[in-house]
Amino acid sequence: MKKFENADAYIAKVAKEAQPILQKLRQLIKETLPKCEEKIWYNVPFYFMDGEVVGFSVLKKHVSVGVGADVMTETEREKLEAAGYPTGKGIFQIKFDQKIPTEHLKRLLKAKVKLNQQKRP
Repeated sequence: MKKFENADAYIAKVAKEAQPILQKLRQLIKETLPKCEEKIWYNVPFYFMDGEVVGFSVLKKHVSVGVGADVMTETEREKLEAAGYPTGKGIFQIKFDQKIPTEHLKRLLKAKVKLNQQKRP
């Protein structure tokens, strides 16, 4: 498997239909958390602010967005599922033909940073 040096390299190598989603995700993350640090972790783009916040990866027919089980509550999963986004314990999926669930993502990002800050000594 190719090792990616940065998010640009990752986005350039994934399926063409996923690239616009990733570019918008990246922009949304940086707008919501302007002080976050972007780096490659586990060979996918990840964003850190007082700890890990969110990462994303491309699979065969969707983008997987991981925010962690600590903020992906049952209520959040239900809201995303009701809006048509499959979820897992700490992730949600965006199919290539779907829009990013912007408000859900912003809420999850802010909750994750708040949780990270509470964990700091």
